[in-house]
Amino acid sequence: MSPEPDTVSVALFPIPNVVAFPGTIPPLHVFEPRYRQLVQDCVNDGRMVAVSHTRKVIHQPTVPERAEDALRSNQATYQPHTVFSAGTCDIVETTPDGRILATVTISQRLKLVEEVQSLPYRIVACTPVEDDGASLKNDRNHLLQQLIHARLIELVRTENEELALRLKGSDWVNLTPAEYSFRIFQVLQFQADVMQSLLETQNVTERLTAIAGCLGLT
Repeated sequence: MSPEPDTVSVALFPIPNVVAFPGTIPPLHVFEPRYRQLVQDCVNDGRMVAVSHTRKVIHQPTVPERAEDALRSNQATYQPHTVFSAGTCDIVETTPDGRILATVTISQRLKLVEEVQSLPYRIVACTPVEDDGASLKNDRNHLLQQLIHARLIELVRTENEELALRLKGSDWVNLTPAEYSFRIFQVLQFQADVMQSLLETQNVTERLTAIAGCLGLT
């Protein structure tokens, strides 16, 4: 099946309890044959990889007893959430036993429209998910961003002073509220279903307000 016009085609990598946001770089530890092929193909072909939290297990095979058996067999098949993020994949290392350590530089939020390919891994056609334009201009956004960032630095400082110092740098200070509301998840983690809800929120003010609430600021 060919993708619909005006859609972007991405390879789907569903991972339970992992929600990726634009501006973040999630690591991947890939051992299943189908997903090793997915990563290799996407790197070779320049196709984006979509990292998706999952709704439920569709198929759960018997768990291999030995690690080497897991490298030769595909494991559980999951139903993904229909809103996820995608970006370019880079291989960091291929281990002697064939596992792949990779990163995905997430750049886009997408919504699944249709499946283009099902085997050996899924390729799906998607449309971009954009924020509501009016919410980008809300004067409250900058105040929320400042409150959240001050709290984030406070939380980080006790365990990682170096990271706390980096958070005070221009790379973070100069982010727009919309950019910040995504990139904060390079440092901060909530329960996966909460993060999925934030990913799907298309109002910047509502997203920042929800983050502030999770941090006990509102």
